[in-house]
Amino acid sequence: MAMSKGKYLPEELISEIFYRLPVKSIGRCRCLSKHWRNFLSHPQFIKLHFNLHAHTQEEKLIIVTWRRELHTITLIHDILEDESIDSISTKVNFQQLTHNWISVAGSCNGLVLVIDRDNVQFLINPTTLEYHKFPFFDWALPPKTSCYMYGLGYDIVSDDYKVVSLSYRDTNNEFMSNTYVDLYSVRKGHWETLGVSPYDHSLTDRASGVLVNEALHWLACRTVEYSTAIAAFDLSVDKFLEVPGPIDLQDNCFMCNLATLKGCLCISTSLPRDINTVTFWIMKEYGVKESWTKFEIIEPSLDDSLSTLLCSITDEDDVLLEVDEEWIVYNLKENRHKDLLIDVNPVTYEARTFVDSLVSPYFGNETEGSCIV
Repeated sequence: MAMSKGKYLPEELISEIFYRLPVKSIGRCRCLSKHWRNFLSHPQFIKLHFNLHAHTQEEKLIIVTWRRELHTITLIHDILEDESIDSISTKVNFQQLTHNWISVAGSCNGLVLVIDRDNVQFLINPTTLEYHKFPFFDWALPPKTSCYMYGLGYDIVSDDYKVVSLSYRDTNNEFMSNTYVDLYSVRKGHWETLGVSPYDHSLTDRASGVLVNEALHWLACRTVEYSTAIAAFDLSVDKFLEVPGPIDLQDNCFMCNLATLKGCLCISTSLPRDINTVTFWIMKEYGVKESWTKFEIIEPSLDDSLSTLLCSITDEDDVLLEVDEEWIVYNLKENRHKDLLIDVNPVTYEARTFVDSLVSPYFGNETEGSCIV
């Protein structure tokens, strides 16, 4: 017997229920009907769903293992006062792709930029298993004899995800080298050459761009004064600007790395004279030089170790440190650390955080990847 109209839920109520479902549940609901699939795949629904869940999602890690595989790492926060934190690693399987990854180069709104051994770039969603292979591009410098750095971010003005590529010749000398800037627009689907960076990026360690305040940040060298600077690529205007650094850091930037802590730009350093101390500065108000605040992690167990602050991983003052090629989770409020136990070996001790999201690498167009599982 047919059900009367009065026994159907109003569409407005159904929409509100969908907005509150987790990503995996949305994936299952997409398989139930064509109407629901179209609604749940609409860019407007995806954007509203992400905005609703963005600040409540638990962050996960994504790494490249020594087997050149991608794995996501979910931390298990036990209420017991153990000396370690367990985790669950999950292999990211793309049915049509071989496992030949070398780097996780960026993360933004659930999308992750990964690079394979042939310097081919992929924008992936580790949760939905959608992926977008970037088209071939006639680079200014040959990838096999050059150094490349990347960054991924979102431009709210153009509603577009952008990838910035920085490249310079691998000359292994102390002289300055031109750094070429290329930009990929996910919405437009093509690369664009922007010319030469006003900074020299070859004299600092190769690192991925750090995304803060809709700009990608690198430590670089000024080409005139031969001094270090924080170069920020503004995604809304596609140009480099300069962010003022801490007053007392001066040229020790060569011994530093950039990261984000609770959405703020952060510089960390572990200098030889302070081998059991990780010193870092947080820019609490973006762009304001006076807002840099200095913190120190003084931990006797770090003695004779070189430590690097990688990223913040929770909203509860937990940060991830790399210490002698091992990872520890340090709580800034309680001044104590725990070893992070993982069952896979990273090819490099580089980790990116990401959150589950429905954001598509193709902006709602048909993808090359699989559907949500």
